[in-house]
Amino acid sequence: MKKLKKIKIGFLVNEGLIDNYNYQLLKWLKKNSDKFIVSSFISIENSKKKIIFNKIPKKIFFKFIIFFEYLILFFLKKHTNHLKKFKLNKTIRSQISIQKNSFEKEIFNKKDLIKIRKEKYDVIIRACNDVLSGDILKVSTYGILSFHHGDYKKFRGSPAGFWEVFFKEPNTGFIIQKIDKKLDAGKIVEKGFFSTQSFFLLNQAELYKKSLFYLKNILLKLYEDKKFKFLDSANPGKIYEIPKVCNQFIYLVSTLKMLSKKIFIKKKYFKLAFFDKNNLKKPIIIGNTNAKNFLADPFLVEKKDNLFCFAEEFNYTKKKGEIVCIELNKKKFNKKSTILKESFHLSFPYIFEYKKKLFMCPDTSEISEIRLYLCTDFPYKWRYYKTIIKDINAVDTMIFQKKNFWWMITNIDRTSSKDFNHDLSIYYSKNGPLTNKWFQHKKNPLKNNSLGSRNGGLIINNNKIIRISQNQGFDNYGESINFNEVMSINENDYKEKKIKSDLLDKINNSLKSKDIHHLSNIKNKVIVDFK
Repeated sequence: MKKLKKIKIGFLVNEGLIDNYNYQLLKWLKKNSDKFIVSSFISIENSKKKIIFNKIPKKIFFKFIIFFEYLILFFLKKHTNHLKKFKLNKTIRSQISIQKNSFEKEIFNKKDLIKIRKEKYDVIIRACNDVLSGDILKVSTYGILSFHHGDYKKFRGSPAGFWEVFFKEPNTGFIIQKIDKKLDAGKIVEKGFFSTQSFFLLNQAELYKKSLFYLKNILLKLYEDKKFKFLDSANPGKIYEIPKVCNQFIYLVSTLKMLSKKIFIKKKYFKLAFFDKNNLKKPIIIGNTNAKNFLADPFLVEKKDNLFCFAEEFNYTKKKGEIVCIELNKKKFNKKSTILKESFHLSFPYIFEYKKKLFMCPDTSEISEIRLYLCTDFPYKWRYYKTIIKDINAVDTMIFQKKNFWWMITNIDRTSSKDFNHDLSIYYSKNGPLTNKWFQHKKNPLKNNSLGSRNGGLIINNNKIIRISQNQGFDNYGESINFNEVMSINENDYKEKKIKSDLLDKINNSLKSKDIHHLSNIKNKVIVDFK
């Protein structure tokens, strides 16, 4: 096999300093020195912006918000390096210093651009605060890559991650673009959406950390393909800037209220509702047995005309879930028994049949495995059967057969952030579901959006496959669910279409709640979990 040419990468920074996330990228590039070369960087030495005096008060007040929220991050022991800067010359010895032209059409002078061209960069990473235009966009083979942290169709400008929290948006977007002449109108290489976090600085830190994975992935593809694959774009939206002082007060009051609720008001937890389709107005509510537990992720299984529900029972004291089985009849549930527990967390007890045997594939992400358990005496006795995929951070896995293939639909944390809500991925097997030879789909991840990616159940009727998916709300996990009909699934493609469900509408009305995050259906029986 022919050895691929390494990609030479340069960082464009302000005054020799780099932020924490680009520093993490640099360390990763150095670690992958068989694919990438980072031997020099470009430093803009005169990046001070013009002072606009009427904007000084709001900037000072906003610095107070940042300081206050940074203290919260330290208290939570999260993203403690979020605002840290690093000196690049301690990691990369060779520095190209350039100056900005203050009143010229061309931002940088020709002599500086020649110095950059001599380095023969394949691609430059924009890690500076400056808006770039002109000939500097042409000094590397594949151009300059830049993040835009925000849904560019709604929120352009700054501060990244603030306005989504201010307007209580359910998700916060990002794009990675090859910079073009027009502001925020470059060619899009990747885009995605993560769940919006409860306060600004946490939202920004999560956004920066998670989106970094996708830039790494783009660079790996560039190494392999020697070209970018561009996505469709849309008209960019309104440009935002640091909020006015009055809006900062509104934000502070709202955030303090939200944090107070988290501390002092008891959180709503999931319970189960069991329905007969012929009488959706009168569900059987299966609540928590005590204040230390909640029930979630229900799956219905029918055996010899008897109906059983398998679910997660989470214990707050132990901070982990176990799998329980509940016997159901027409009017009530008979008894609940713990059928599977481990030293680690278990949830989402998906069950499938293969060669007249029942297997369970629960969430075992805490040990970075996808495992199968075999039923030895239905419904109460199960034993560990095998691990089918190791070293994977995946949850809510569902396995089924379609034609000659077995398919696995799962949600993976590719960003080491313990966030499984935005990624939808599939694997396939040509050798049945019990093999450990599962192949990644070439289009993984199929989705990168916290609205509609995470699994919430599976309905298979007459060869029609309906994937239940979750929507995550603003600071609200499992706010609602969607019905998605799988239109096409094969080695090269996956397509699904969101469909309207009268059943779901009637269940929402019956429970007077849209906070449903899971559904299971057998014949005329339906069970959901809800808050």
